[in-house]
Amino acid sequence: MVFPYCHKCKGTKDLCGSGRCPLLEEVRGKIQPMAGTGRSVDGASPPSVFVGSFGYPKLTIGPLTSPTPVPIPERLERSDFLYERSIGDIYSIRSSLVRGKYKVDVGTAGNTGPKGSAPLYDIEPKMQIRGRKILDSVQELSLSSRHIETEMKLTRDLRKIEPVSVDAITMPMGPSVDLRSVSLHENAKVPAAVERSSSDDDVTASVATVEMYDSGIPTDHLVRLLSVGMMGEGRRRRLVPTRWSITAVDDTLSLDKKEKVLELPPLDRYLLYEGERFGNHFLIAFFPPPFRFEMMEQWQQGSLWGEGDVIIDHEGPRGRKNYASKITGAYYAARLSALEHLEMIRRCGGISVIRWITEEYWAPLGVWVIRETVRRALKGEALEFEDMGSLVRTVDRKCGMKGWKKKTKYLNNREDTSLDRFL
Repeated sequence: MVFPYCHKCKGTKDLCGSGRCPLLEEVRGKIQPMAGTGRSVDGASPPSVFVGSFGYPKLTIGPLTSPTPVPIPERLERSDFLYERSIGDIYSIRSSLVRGKYKVDVGTAGNTGPKGSAPLYDIEPKMQIRGRKILDSVQELSLSSRHIETEMKLTRDLRKIEPVSVDAITMPMGPSVDLRSVSLHENAKVPAAVERSSSDDDVTASVATVEMYDSGIPTDHLVRLLSVGMMGEGRRRRLVPTRWSITAVDDTLSLDKKEKVLELPPLDRYLLYEGERFGNHFLIAFFPPPFRFEMMEQWQQGSLWGEGDVIIDHEGPRGRKNYASKITGAYYAARLSALEHLEMIRRCGGISVIRWITEEYWAPLGVWVIRETVRRALKGEALEFEDMGSLVRTVDRKCGMKGWKKKTKYLNNREDTSLDRFL
């Protein structure tokens, strides 16, 4: 059953009072569950780790490990590889990753005592020690740029675990099960930039994120490191839920890009790019300064969250003061890709991203789809215009979203670019 507010909830706010989102339950029912037996999982981790978001400040942590032999395990985490697969294939590939979970306090990551020591949090001492050992293994796994053979000892048989995990922000993954222990059978291969930043207790997480990204460390690796408390200043390091870390990394990197873009020469043209993948359709418009960014979105009839109104989040040159609660994580993923493009063409300007989602998008894949689709669209040929009016008319002709003109803050025929109007 689809409710009028499903596109606002996206399975995260329980606005329907069902406890578990019925739409996501429907998706789970379409995915073939993983077959397995026994109380251990021994196989390659891509590498991949996950930190849950429920029960804060005590969160579940653990690795994702595939008991099924995989030719190149790293591909299970790579968006460029998954991007070329169908939605069904992506779920089949990712559902082979069993997620181990063990509850620890978020502050455990800030403990600077010897490995295996028990941090002083409200958890039984025996559980503290076990949690510390599991966290040590998970943190070592997060450092690696290549897969690691990993063994997870479980509290129950694989035949009794839940089906695949489905979420609007993160990538799909296989079933989750409680951990007894984690063992790594190989040493992590740690890039120099990761080794340098993760071992520096004096640098903030934001600075470390930017430095590593500029050194070529991909966003999925940065998310792992931030999630398990491998960034930040000493005892201030904390575990961060993976779904929060994804948005935090996109936000941190795009704010850094924005500061650089603001110093660039003004864009003197009006540009329009198009892109589509998995039923996610995009129009990305660029126009002369001042810098401002908006994203409009509409879930259409038959799409995952049903038919909904056009929603929008936006910001002026001074940026946002609060979370983009309407578009959520997709806003920050799209903003990063768009700002990367402005930095590449060495121009400063405004950006408008329009996204409409059709029935082809029947299961959530995570915000990496938005980041990657916008990024690829911006590598294509742009339509160029001499004025805003021509750009707006073309957007109106190509756009599959009715009512966008009533919602947009910046795509209109007014040529006044005085700064006050956009603050």
